[in-house]
Amino acid sequence: MIEILVVIIIIGILSALAYSSLIDLISTNRAKESAQTMRAFAERALAEGKRQGKEVKIELDGNNIIYSIGNDTKSEPLSDSFSSSSTGGPVAGDFNSGVTAESSLGLSGIVSEGSFVACGARNYCAAAVKTKEKNFFVAYIKRGNSADWEEL
Repeated sequence: MIEILVVIIIIGILSALAYSSLIDLISTNRAKESAQTMRAFAERALAEGKRQGKEVKIELDGNNIIYSIGNDTKSEPLSDSFSSSSTGGPVAGDFNSGVTAESSLGLSGIVSEGSFVACGARNYCAAAVKTKEKNFFVAYIKRGNSADWEEL
Protein backbone atom coordinates (compact mmCIF):
# COMPACT_ATOMS: atom_id res chain seq x y z
CA MET A 1 0.00 0.00 0.00
CA ILE A 2 2.83 2.40 0.86
CA GLU A 3 4.55 1.63 -2.45
CA ILE A 4 1.41 2.54 -4.38
CA LEU A 5 1.10 5.78 -2.40
CA VAL A 6 4.73 6.70 -3.18
CA VAL A 7 4.19 6.00 -6.89
CA ILE A 8 1.05 8.17 -6.91
CA ILE A 9 2.91 11.03 -5.19
CA ILE A 10 5.78 10.79 -7.71
CA ILE A 11 3.32 10.81 -10.61
CA GLY A 12 1.59 13.86 -9.10
CA ILE A 13 4.89 15.76 -8.80
CA LEU A 14 5.90 14.91 -12.37
CA SER A 15 2.45 15.93 -13.64
CA ALA A 16 2.69 19.31 -11.90
CA LEU A 17 6.10 19.95 -13.50
CA ALA A 18 4.85 18.90 -16.92
CA TYR A 19 1.74 21.09 -16.61
CA SER A 20 3.82 24.20 -15.93
CA SER A 21 6.06 23.52 -18.93
CA LEU A 22 3.06 22.82 -21.13
CA ILE A 23 1.39 26.13 -20.16
CA ASP A 24 4.63 28.01 -20.96
CA LEU A 25 4.84 26.27 -24.34
CA ILE A 26 1.22 27.10 -25.18
CA SER A 27 1.66 30.76 -24.16
CA THR A 28 4.87 31.04 -26.20
CA ASN A 29 3.23 29.53 -29.29
CA ARG A 30 0.24 31.88 -29.01
CA ALA A 31 2.58 34.87 -28.72
CA LYS A 32 4.53 33.68 -31.79
CA GLU A 33 1.30 33.18 -33.73
CA SER A 34 0.06 36.67 -32.85
CA ALA A 35 3.41 38.28 -33.72
CA GLN A 36 3.55 36.53 -37.10
CA THR A 37 -0.11 37.41 -37.78
CA MET A 38 0.52 41.11 -37.11
CA ARG A 39 3.74 41.12 -39.15
CA ALA A 40 2.23 39.35 -42.16
CA PHE A 41 -0.98 41.39 -42.02
CA ALA A 42 0.91 44.72 -41.90
CA GLU A 43 3.12 43.68 -44.82
CA ARG A 44 0.08 42.54 -46.81
CA ALA A 45 -1.68 45.85 -46.09
CA LEU A 46 1.34 47.85 -47.27
CA ALA A 47 1.65 45.74 -50.42
CA GLU A 48 -2.05 46.19 -51.21
CA GLY A 49 -1.84 49.95 -50.65
CA LYS A 50 1.21 50.16 -52.91
CA ARG A 51 -0.54 48.07 -55.57
CA GLN A 52 -3.54 50.41 -55.52
CA GLY A 53 -1.38 53.53 -55.14
CA LYS A 54 -3.42 54.61 -52.13
CA GLU A 55 -2.88 55.54 -48.49
CA VAL A 56 -3.19 52.69 -45.95
CA LYS A 57 -4.19 52.94 -42.29
CA ILE A 58 -3.20 50.02 -40.03
CA GLU A 59 -4.33 49.72 -36.41
CA LEU A 60 -4.97 47.32 -33.55
CA ASP A 61 -8.52 47.36 -32.25
CA GLY A 62 -9.01 45.06 -29.28
CA ASN A 63 -7.99 41.62 -30.47
CA ASN A 64 -8.10 42.42 -34.22
CA ILE A 65 -5.57 44.02 -36.53
CA ILE A 66 -7.30 46.16 -39.16
CA TYR A 67 -6.27 47.95 -42.31
CA SER A 68 -8.22 50.47 -44.35
CA ILE A 69 -7.58 51.55 -47.93
CA GLY A 70 -10.20 54.09 -48.91
CA ASN A 71 -13.56 52.47 -48.12
CA ASP A 72 -12.09 48.95 -48.14
CA THR A 73 -11.47 47.59 -44.61
CA LYS A 74 -10.07 44.17 -43.71
CA SER A 75 -9.33 42.66 -40.33
CA GLU A 76 -7.76 39.55 -38.89
CA PRO A 77 -8.08 38.24 -35.32
CA LEU A 78 -5.07 37.66 -33.09
CA SER A 79 -4.55 34.49 -31.02
CA ASP A 80 -6.93 33.68 -28.19
CA SER A 81 -6.80 36.21 -25.35
CA PHE A 82 -4.35 38.53 -27.14
CA SER A 83 -5.40 42.16 -27.42
CA SER A 84 -3.76 45.53 -27.97
CA SER A 85 -1.60 46.64 -25.10
CA SER A 86 0.00 49.81 -23.80
CA THR A 87 3.09 47.79 -22.84
CA GLY A 88 6.14 49.34 -24.44
CA GLY A 89 7.43 47.55 -27.51
CA PRO A 90 10.96 46.65 -28.58
CA VAL A 91 11.39 50.12 -30.13
CA ALA A 92 10.40 53.56 -28.89
CA GLY A 93 7.48 54.23 -31.25
CA ASP A 94 3.95 52.94 -30.73
CA PHE A 95 1.57 52.21 -33.64
CA ASN A 96 -1.26 50.65 -31.57
CA SER A 97 -3.49 53.67 -32.10
CA GLY A 98 -2.81 53.43 -35.83
CA VAL A 99 -0.28 54.38 -38.45
CA THR A 100 -0.78 55.65 -41.98
CA ALA A 101 1.41 54.65 -44.89
CA GLU A 102 1.52 56.53 -48.14
CA SER A 103 2.29 54.85 -51.42
CA SER A 104 6.01 55.24 -52.02
CA LEU A 105 9.06 53.59 -53.48
CA GLY A 106 10.44 50.67 -51.50
CA LEU A 107 8.59 47.94 -49.69
CA SER A 108 7.13 50.00 -46.88
CA GLY A 109 5.47 53.37 -46.94
CA ILE A 110 5.95 53.71 -43.17
CA VAL A 111 9.15 55.64 -42.60
CA SER A 112 8.87 56.10 -38.83
CA GLU A 113 9.98 53.61 -36.22
CA GLY A 114 7.39 51.85 -34.06
CA SER A 115 5.51 48.68 -33.26
CA PHE A 116 2.12 47.08 -32.81
CA VAL A 117 2.01 45.31 -29.42
CA ALA A 118 -0.59 42.84 -28.15
CA CYS A 119 -0.43 40.92 -24.86
CA GLY A 120 -2.24 37.84 -23.64
CA ALA A 121 -2.33 35.45 -20.72
CA ARG A 122 0.60 35.43 -18.27
CA ASN A 123 1.79 38.75 -19.78
CA TYR A 124 3.21 37.08 -22.87
CA CYS A 125 3.36 39.76 -25.58
CA ALA A 126 3.67 39.81 -29.35
CA ALA A 127 4.86 42.67 -31.54
CA ALA A 128 5.25 43.58 -35.19
CA VAL A 129 8.15 46.05 -35.32
CA LYS A 130 9.20 48.53 -38.01
CA THR A 131 12.64 50.09 -37.54
CA LYS A 132 14.17 52.91 -39.53
CA GLU A 133 16.92 50.62 -40.80
CA LYS A 134 14.51 48.08 -42.34
CA ASN A 135 11.82 48.41 -44.99
CA PHE A 136 9.69 45.66 -43.47
CA PHE A 137 8.12 44.53 -40.22
CA VAL A 138 9.80 42.00 -37.92
CA ALA A 139 7.98 39.74 -35.42
CA TYR A 140 9.00 39.81 -31.74
CA ILE A 141 7.74 38.08 -28.58
CA LYS A 142 8.17 38.73 -24.88
CA ARG A 143 7.72 35.91 -22.33
CA GLY A 144 6.36 37.66 -19.25
CA ASN A 145 7.03 40.98 -17.55
CA SER A 146 10.68 40.42 -16.66
CA ALA A 147 11.77 38.95 -20.01
CA ASP A 148 13.43 40.78 -22.88
CA TRP A 149 11.96 41.01 -26.39
CA GLU A 150 13.07 38.18 -28.71
CA GLU A 151 13.13 38.50 -32.50
CA LEU A 152 11.56 35.57 -34.35
